Amino acid sequence: MTIWLINAYGPIPGEGWRDYRYTIIGETLAKAGHSVIWWTSSFSHHFKRFRSREWEDRLVAASFVIRLVPASGYTRNISLARVWNELLFAWRIYLRTRKEPRPDLIIAADPPSTIGRVAVWLARRGKCPLVFDVMDLWPELFALALPKGLRKWGPLIFSPLSALRKHNHARADGLIALCESYRVTMITQLPERNKLPSAAIFNGIDVAAFRSIMREPLDGIDLPPKAKNAVRAVYAGSLGENYDIITLMKAAEILGRSAVPIQIVIAGVGPLLESLKAFIREKRLNNLIYVGCLSPEQLPSLYNLCNIGISAYCRGSTVSMPDKAYDYMAAGLPIVNSLRGELEGILQAGQIGLQYVAGDAESLAFALTKLACDRALMDRMAQQSLAAGGIFDRDVQFGALPDLIQCACRQYEQRNLQYR
Repeated sequence: MTIWLINAYGPIPGEGWRDYRYTIIGETLAKAGHSVIWWTSSFSHHFKRFRSREWEDRLVAASFVIRLVPASGYTRNISLARVWNELLFAWRIYLRTRKEPRPDLIIAADPPSTIGRVAVWLARRGKCPLVFDVMDLWPELFALALPKGLRKWGPLIFSPLSALRKHNHARADGLIALCESYRVTMITQLPERNKLPSAAIFNGIDVAAFRSIMREPLDGIDLPPKAKNAVRAVYAGSLGENYDIITLMKAAEILGRSAVPIQIVIAGVGPLLESLKAFIREKRLNNLIYVGCLSPEQLPSLYNLCNIGISAYCRGSTVSMPDKAYDYMAAGLPIVNSLRGELEGILQAGQIGLQYVAGDAESLAFALTKLACDRALMDRMAQQSLAAGGIFDRDVQFGALPDLIQCACRQYEQRNLQYR
């Protein structure tokens, strides 16, 4: 089949980032014999820079093309400029595809619902099945951007976006999601369509390749040696407002005062980077180390030098399964986590890590201390984490995609869906 992927976001090959979900989807479907075009933006949301100013096709594999759609730029994620970027992206796809041979199937990212809406139009015009890929919970996430006094009114304020999402999903022939909780949320909002073919396909990683790189030395990073018998914990990811970085900093200060033998290593960039550096400098912390922004090739080697992985997200985060969790499990690291819900359940069921309360530095310090001071517990959790890593191997996860697509095609044929 000819399959269109529609997603304006995410790094593409050659941008020095880990393989993005849609790169993996495209490669998986191409290997299954399909011809794939991924329609994405000429402006990189991740790096805030233009990849191209014009239409451009980039060949990834013999049957997999990335098509760059000319779009406008923006500097802030929450802004009218970003809204315009999404509208322009959707409109230009709509105009361009009027001249293109129709696809046999469309897979569209959700959110944003603007892309979902144009995907519905394209599927109706092309008379082909449509599968939505739920990657986040919008507009639920938007409530976090509201002042605290208004957050309870979030469902009402953003009800038009919720209605648009429900309208789009009611016209789908299949649904995938990057975690089970997202899948369940979407299906339960469509009770009349609860037989819609659906599957949770976790992002995962190439576990064998990851573990092979772990054995490589960590070059180019000045990582201070840890004290004898000390434990090293790591946080690698964004240093943004939606992440529990301030709590992590305060927990390091608490651990430093209590002389717990633990060193915390942070890698990443973001708005809180300067605050982090200033905190380390002003508090004169020897147990909190910032090592810069590491490449995907460097991270496995860093994890090999660590004993604990930290998953630090602010209270109310709608993130369910962060990519760093797959890395930590591939590396065999016990995970200290603040997220409630799906990851929390996986860690508890598999005895892979400990939970702490987001925003509570004492709680985080306690969880880290418990592992640092109970080596038998830490070792057991490390073994459980290593075993769980194979479950989230990307070939295992995305191997289910071709079958789901066939189910969506049969659903479309059986119901002979007429879009209205």
